[in-house]
Amino acid sequence: MSDEQHTKDKGEQDLHDSLMREKDEPRDGSSPIPIFILFLFAALCFWGGVYLIKFGGEHFSKDAYTLDYDPHAGRVVVQISLRDRGFKVFKAQCVVCHQESGLGVPGVYPTLAGSEWVTGHQESLARILINGLNGPIEVAGNQFNGNMPAFGPSGLNLKPQDLAGVLTYIRQEWGNDASDVTEATINGYMDQYGSRGTPWTAEEVVTDLGEEPVAEAPAAEDSDDEAPADAHAPAAH
Repeated sequence: MSDEQHTKDKGEQDLHDSLMREKDEPRDGSSPIPIFILFLFAALCFWGGVYLIKFGGEHFSKDAYTLDYDPHAGRVVVQISLRDRGFKVFKAQCVVCHQESGLGVPGVYPTLAGSEWVTGHQESLARILINGLNGPIEVAGNQFNGNMPAFGPSGLNLKPQDLAGVLTYIRQEWGNDASDVTEATINGYMDQYGSRGTPWTAEEVVTDLGEEPVAEAPAAEDSDDEAPADAHAPAAH
């Protein structure tokens, strides 16, 4: 090897050694996390905790995990009258045929306003609503010949409280002035007629009536009860 080549190689080696000395020697482990990232992470954790406490509601309450926790302990029961309940049933089930005015549709659906069938004996009206009515009937001096569907077990199967409510409503609306029909009364009639599978005739609903029930104060109910499902069915004739 010539002196010139040796000198060139030595110079390159010296330059390489110089560059290597300027670099840090490799070490085991990892570099520490910058301190500002640690502060940022801590701040986010603190904010998240405050947010859950403020907006989490009872689902994030420590009380929800105790053995004696009752999620409904603070529930407020709102009282609703039997008549008001009946109004909801009427709007959902009866208004299409008997109309908001209670006057029905002339020649098709009889009036409920001023009807002797509505304000008369509770048992007659209950029979009609529980089992339905079929055939000719005279209402307020007008003749009708149709079919009233059953709202009891053989038909729409409304709850006794719904039946009592709608009967009370139609007996006290549009100028009608008759007594309440209680849930207890409907339960009694359901025991007698709930298993009947055929509708009544106009003659049958006034035959062998029992003693007129004495209305009691309407039972309170929870406002969370679901309203009856909508159906295009008429109320009692």
